Amino acid sequence: MKINSVVSSLFAAGLLTIGTAHAATVTTAGGTINFEGQVVDGACAVSADSLNQTVTLDQVRAAKLATAGQAAGQQQSFNIKLEDCDTTAFTNVAVTFKGQSDTTTTGALANTAGAGAATNVALQLYGNDGQPLPLGTASATTTLNTGENILPFSVDYVATAGAATAGNVASVATFTTTYS
Repeated sequence: MKINSVVSSLFAAGLLTIGTAHAATVTTAGGTINFEGQVVDGACAVSADSLNQTVTLDQVRAAKLATAGQAAGQQQSFNIKLEDCDTTAFTNVAVTFKGQSDTTTTGALANTAGAGAATNVALQLYGNDGQPLPLGTASATTTLNTGENILPFSVDYVATAGAATAGNVASVATFTTTYS
């Protein structure tokens, strides 16, 4: 009897220990997740990593932008990736960039850096053919492949109304794709 009583006591103590090992659940504040997407009726879908890119240009010395119209000569490449392309309906694509145009160098992106901005500097886009691509003008067409397509572009600093002064340079461009 004594052994049964000791075993029963140990068993009951074990159940109490197990019962207290699991504390009540606790919920804490989390964060916010924004979901964005778009359904398109085109030959391709623009890859998510191409939708909202940041292209960082190397620093340039003001001396390389001494006269109006002079490009720095250090183009920074970037790509627009198209996915899930179906070439049964369309076989070509062109890209058109839009943004705030510089008042002096029409077709180049204005420097909108605000306080501390470099003066007499804009950003010139270059098409997939390596030629300057003015804002609002469609790029040369690219023949589409079924599946994934990488469209290469670049951007460079350009002097506008004279010698550039030191400061920050920033601009924003949007783009559209046109299938033919």
